[in-house]
Amino acid sequence: MQQITTVTTTVPTGDDDGPLRQRQSAMRDEDLAALGRVRYTLHNTQVITGTERVTFVDTLTRDNE
Repeated sequence: MQQITTVTTTVPTGDDDGPLRQRQSAMRDEDLAALGRVRYTLHNTQVITGTERVTFVDTLTRDNE
């Protein structure tokens, strides 16, 4: 059986939001790396663009053995 999980990250796009954008991006990287360490594989990434933010929805899968 396969397990599926998602990581959703919202990142601001405003000019004044640089530090927050960097923190959010770093947290996304950390979350994906942590799931990779427990054998999850990134299957798909959807990017939803808004006027003040971008949302990344990462879908990861893992096969149970």
